This record gives sequence, structure tokens and C-alpha cells, in this order.
Amino acid sequence: MSYLKVKAEAWIDDVNREDGYTLQLFEKFLNAMFFLIKWAGIPFVVYLLFEISNW
Repeated sequence: MSYLKVKAEAWIDDVNREDGYTLQLFEKFLNAMFFLIKWAGIPFVVYLLFEISNW
């Protein structure tokens, strides 16, 4: 149990640092999500606009 406590404290310290590993992982994940939404979502919205204009 003390092993988990040590790991949890280390993770909390990492989260509280400005350049922590956890925040870097979140940044990479969010950048990838934004990239996918941008390059898959914009063409889809354009397609929907063309389909709506054909009504």
C-alpha cells in the first residue's frame, strides 16, 4: 500500500509542475484530437453545406 502512496504522491508532484510529464501527455493528446477534428470536421461541414444547398 505504501508503494501506491509513493506513486500517487509522485504523480501529484508531476501534475503540479509546469513542465510535468502528465501535462505533456495531455498536450500531445489534445493536439492530436484538434488535428483530427480540424482535418476531418471541416470537409464534413463543407459536404453538409453542399447537401443542404441541394434541397
